[in-house]
Amino acid sequence: MPATSTSHPAAELLAWPCPRWVAHRGAGQLAPENTLAAFRLGASLGARMFECDAKLSADGELFLLHDDTLDRCTSASGEAAALSWSALSRLDAGSWHSPTFAGEPLPRLAAVLQFCAANALGLNI
Repeated sequence: MPATSTSHPAAELLAWPCPRWVAHRGAGQLAPENTLAAFRLGASLGARMFECDAKLSADGELFLLHDDTLDRCTSASGEAAALSWSALSRLDAGSWHSPTFAGEPLPRLAAVLQFCAANALGLNI
């Protein structure tokens, strides 16, 4: 005879420690994805957990970017993994979204982790 659970499935859902809504790449489409500006805006709008994408630079630095190439979300083109963090850190990752975010840099994963820890925010990498 199979074992039976004494708790109701709804009780298990209520015990889930993470928010039920997770902000995609920061503030969704309201700010340039995977930037600190997007995380700051998302947090100001009440998001308590975020999803982001991380890549590895040519010199081993973890940074946020969804695509393998830089073309869609930065002022550069080509493979992101081919550049050093020094080169990547100088790119504009905000102008593609809107003039409001012009000059927003790609963030290091460490900076995003620090922001989330300081603001008690969850992060799904």
